[in-house]
Amino acid sequence: MSARKFSRRPSGSQRHYRPGEKAKFLRLADRIGVGKAVARTGVSAWSFYRWMRDRALAQSSGDPHGLRGLGHVHKPPRIQVPEAMQKQVLAVWRNNRGFGPSQIHNQLRRVGIGCDTKTIRKILEAHGYTKPQLKPPRAQEDRRFEASRPLEMVQMDVLQFHVHAQRLYLILALDDHSRFLVGWGLLQRETMDDTIAVLEDAIRRYGKPESVLTDRGAVFHTWSGIGRFDRVLEGYGIDHILSAPHHPKTLGKVEAVNKNIQKELIDRVEFRNYLDAKEQIGRWIDEYNHQRTHQGIGGVLVPADRFYGRADRVLERIEGARSGNGQSPVPPELETKEENREVTLFQLRMVADIIEVWLFGRRIAQLEGSIDV
Repeated sequence: MSARKFSRRPSGSQRHYRPGEKAKFLRLADRIGVGKAVARTGVSAWSFYRWMRDRALAQSSGDPHGLRGLGHVHKPPRIQVPEAMQKQVLAVWRNNRGFGPSQIHNQLRRVGIGCDTKTIRKILEAHGYTKPQLKPPRAQEDRRFEASRPLEMVQMDVLQFHVHAQRLYLILALDDHSRFLVGWGLLQRETMDDTIAVLEDAIRRYGKPESVLTDRGAVFHTWSGIGRFDRVLEGYGIDHILSAPHHPKTLGKVEAVNKNIQKELIDRVEFRNYLDAKEQIGRWIDEYNHQRTHQGIGGVLVPADRFYGRADRVLERIEGARSGNGQSPVPPELETKEENREVTLFQLRMVADIIEVWLFGRRIAQLEGSIDV
């Protein structure tokens, strides 16, 4: 009785592999050969050769990586969605590669376009989207905190990356309540003076926070004595809150922005130089603050909605658009202009018998003694 040929199609039930798994197996076969890949993965040789054929056909039709051919090309999904809707979904996805179906659904809903998450997922999968692997469940639920109002707390953190051989440092200052980035700086050196400059620029533009939350890095904290950063905060009357050692989740909100900007911009774009990186990061931050919906604040709001106190009006407009009142969900008049924003320049405070004089959010003098009224 002759042995079964190596390349014969397997009989019986077969496991169905996702396109991402097929691509991974094919990369292995390209590197070590089909025979060794069969022995290592347990996938039949017939499957390998069929996937290679489908990949080649997709590449010949304009797909450079052949990923579209690794799906069920012989049975393409039937999507009963207008072509205009598909273009809108794909436009949001191509401009925000880190978005999943639910985020795209919220982004479209914000501008008055209704398309359910299931349909969006089908559109994306037909164009090469693969569902990311789920994270393992937490052993215990983390305690979550959110400031109750803008500028009650600002989180600050540093992200390091390279542009060619040059190391750069991106400092972000994020409002805990709204997730609005009130300050940022791209630095060519990591010093406490540069960090102070980023903070003071944020105070000049948006006002003084009540507290600042940081880790114990050298640009924020001095282990012996009181550092310059702490003295500046004390001068402004800002509380400095330090996260617990080896506990990065305390700064989870600003850490999440770090991951997003690294995944969506820094890891995807090859910056020409420092100035190019600064320009493109500035555009990303402006879009993040004013255009990008945020899952942590309800899904359809952008950070600027909460920071400028217009969240209720925006939600009312979005719900009104869904009910068909003909209104635009987010009209231009709801966009708060920088020049129309209220900023406190000068204050007199009285604490017991001491009068404090504040200018631009900083205490500049104090007078002791009683006052006759």
